[in-house]
Amino acid sequence: MAEADKWSRWLAQTRFGGDEKAAELMLKHLGRLRDRLLKKSGLAEGKIVLDVGAGEGLIGFGALEKVGATGRVVFTDISDALLEHCRVAAEQMGVVDRCSFIRASADDLAGIEDKSVDLVTTRSVLIYVDDKPRALSEFLRVLKPGGRTALFEPIDDRRMADDAKFWLGRQWMNPKSEENEPAQDLLDRIGEYWKEHLQVNEAMTNFNERDLMRMCIEVGFAGVHTELDLNAGPMPPLKWDMFLNSSGNPLLPTNAEIFAKIFTAHERERLERHLRPALERGGQLMRQQGSFTWAFKAPIPEKPFPDE
Repeated sequence: MAEADKWSRWLAQTRFGGDEKAAELMLKHLGRLRDRLLKKSGLAEGKIVLDVGAGEGLIGFGALEKVGATGRVVFTDISDALLEHCRVAAEQMGVVDRCSFIRASADDLAGIEDKSVDLVTTRSVLIYVDDKPRALSEFLRVLKPGGRTALFEPIDDRRMADDAKFWLGRQWMNPKSEENEPAQDLLDRIGEYWKEHLQVNEAMTNFNERDLMRMCIEVGFAGVHTELDLNAGPMPPLKWDMFLNSSGNPLLPTNAEIFAKIFTAHERERLERHLRPALERGGQLMRQQGSFTWAFKAPIPEKPFPDE
């Protein structure tokens, strides 16, 4: 069995802090995202799908249901552990004969032939890719004429400093909140830590949906359709252990690891006394930003989204 790595460990554990209920809710949300992404993907019987950065196969296995007995899905990932997970899942579902598994990065699909697939799909993959135009060029290369991409990417554009300041002032670390006053010095130190360490990968924060659209056209796609998905609302109640054992992405430590690094044991106890009731009560502002992008390789179908 392939050894667990940061990618497989995050997907299996730290993205939801080891909390089964949180995992269930997250997978329901991701299932809705997958369905929206695939609805405009032009899938039909016999199509060949390339799932880049397949992870645990959420998108790829969803696509496999839509391409029928003669269709295929090629799963690629940089994690051997995740490719093995997908292979085992395919065997358990009895569909392994319609699947391929190739170790590859998004910006180097050398194992995939030119003009060999009908759809290239990703979810939260380009945020880890420094050279996005190179990745998009690879997507274009492997697509058959008339094929398309179906991409979902979180959008976290920290180039907009005023916008970032606006949202920070409305979240649970709000420095103007009277409720936060007893532990504001500790929250400030968390804020300073994030300022210094959050951008562990510049690729996550140096683009937005308009950049993706422009890059698709620049590398040669004939057309692009983009939909923004912007949401702001109250956070659900969070279990304290889930909060401590979770991290925002595979490149980040868990909250517990961060707190152990920047606080003494006494300070961690004080932070918990203040912050735990608020998080377990819920209601703090939660913001989510993402974009769906479908890019078309010429020729563009006369009716690219026939169900609408």
